[in-house]
Amino acid sequence: MGSLKDSVTLVTGASRGIGRAIALRYAQEGAAVFIADLDLEGAEAVAAQIRASGGSAEACRTDIGEPKESAAMVARAADRFGRIDVMVNNAGVIRVATLLDLTPEDWDYNNDINARGLFFALQAGARQMQSQPLRGSGQGAGLRGKIINIASIAGRIGRPMFVAYAASKAAAISITQSAAGALAPEITVNAICPGIVDTEMWRKIDREWTASDGRAPGEAWADRIRSIPMGRPQTPEDLTGMAVFLAGPGSDYITGQSYNVEGGLVMS
Repeated sequence: MGSLKDSVTLVTGASRGIGRAIALRYAQEGAAVFIADLDLEGAEAVAAQIRASGGSAEACRTDIGEPKESAAMVARAADRFGRIDVMVNNAGVIRVATLLDLTPEDWDYNNDINARGLFFALQAGARQMQSQPLRGSGQGAGLRGKIINIASIAGRIGRPMFVAYAASKAAAISITQSAAGALAPEITVNAICPGIVDTEMWRKIDREWTASDGRAPGEAWADRIRSIPMGRPQTPEDLTGMAVFLAGPGSDYITGQSYNVEGGLVMS
């Protein structure tokens, strides 16, 4: 069995893309996985895939934009599996608009999920973890839980076409640092910052971006992947190694960090 044997994990936004890849990898590593998503049918399909492979999983519909639903999600996961060892706040959205065209609705659309929603989901998860006994010897010894936020390299530097999204992901990085300080030493909080990932979200970005500046569909995507030093677009699976590391025993003394996993686009 893998490095997460006997761990209970909760992954939001896990019906597809990055969240789905992390949920499947956690199951491969031996963890029970609670899958939360606005798309219940998609979440149930991922849970069924895990169970078909011999793993343990359950799905629920959750709107991360509603703090009460996040609290209910956490309570349901803890009731089903007894505790939550690892929580991955992955659910996120994006809407592309130039700075001068950005509307209050665009701003709220991005930040209600990516910043506000992430925070209150994290808060609910942290409250549950604080109520849990410390883990014994072995993986996570001396910890009550681990929280992993999915931020973005867009949160590292301003993005003229993604003003609200970049702000929301900068908030995710800041929330990670604040929560790490508040919850230490018994709960660790870290973040992963993906780059140009081949998911439905980036296909949406390309459609909205090219429609905005008059290019042909696909050109925004092509322009971005040309600048990746590793020479190819990122897959959701490229992020799962870091997600396993931050969930596992090798990261027990790491908190408040945000790790770029993006093929060399942002070197620091």
